[in-house]
Amino acid sequence: MSNAMQLRELRTFELVAQEGNMTKAAALMSKSVMAVSKQISNLEHSVGQALFIRTRRELKLTEYGREFLKRCTALNNQHRELQRWVQSTEYEVSGEIRILTQANEVITETFTPWIGEFLKKYPLLNVVLDVKESLVDIAHDEYDIYWGVGSYLGDRFNGLKQRSLYNERYGIFASPEYLKRKGTPKVPDDLETHDVVGYLYNQPSNVLVLQSQTGEVIHKTLNSRVKAVAGMVECAQSGLGLINALPKAKQIEEAVEDGSLVPVMEEYWWDRAEAFIYYHQTVTVEPKVRAFIDFYLDKRPHWA
Repeated sequence: MSNAMQLRELRTFELVAQEGNMTKAAALMSKSVMAVSKQISNLEHSVGQALFIRTRRELKLTEYGREFLKRCTALNNQHRELQRWVQSTEYEVSGEIRILTQANEVITETFTPWIGEFLKKYPLLNVVLDVKESLVDIAHDEYDIYWGVGSYLGDRFNGLKQRSLYNERYGIFASPEYLKRKGTPKVPDDLETHDVVGYLYNQPSNVLVLQSQTGEVIHKTLNSRVKAVAGMVECAQSGLGLINALPKAKQIEEAVEDGSLVPVMEEYWWDRAEAFIYYHQTVTVEPKVRAFIDFYLDKRPHWA
């Protein structure tokens, strides 16, 4: 006996048994009688038993065939129900979607102002928003979407899909008190005696990113008395060093406005800082993933 039963053969067997006639079954399936007969013969070979008693005038199920039909019909019904379920949920946005970001501000300034509207639009979907300020590792951080993460994630896990979230200038800022004490750098060579508030998970953590006037990216490694994954703006405001930051970030705009930080070396700011949305590569993008990304990218003009 072979175990290689094919679903199409089970469907054909069920229909032939119902009609009691291969010619009628073949007509209903738009197949030749020879093709139907071959499928029945293949199935009988697979199960190692005769399913029909064939005479010139009729086609009757054997005792084994009658028992086989019960189980075959149940299986086919399950498959038909599965097909109906798949079709009904093909575009359904439901379940739970898990999003990981690397800063609390992304949640408070980008997500939560519109989360009520999003959930109202998709009432069958629940949302989990999480923050991890250290390096993301998809082997341990199991999320549907990784939002606002640098290029390192795509470099480390090339199986992820990505969409660009922003491509903006990356500024340099310091407090007036720090600049009074250390001097205001004008060109990259002036940075040799300066400090940087390091981001702990940069490689290296004490790097300041600039851009030459010919467009080349410059990575200056400076003295760093403080390395952190959060509170870097506050450290810079306290006079502990220079920082890289997005000029349009709400916290930076407020600090510049109140005078606790000032921009430095603007002609050397990196103009291609980029962050991405990452999500898992599947044959088709999951409806919940597509819905979340499309909804929030549409809100981009209103982000804080």
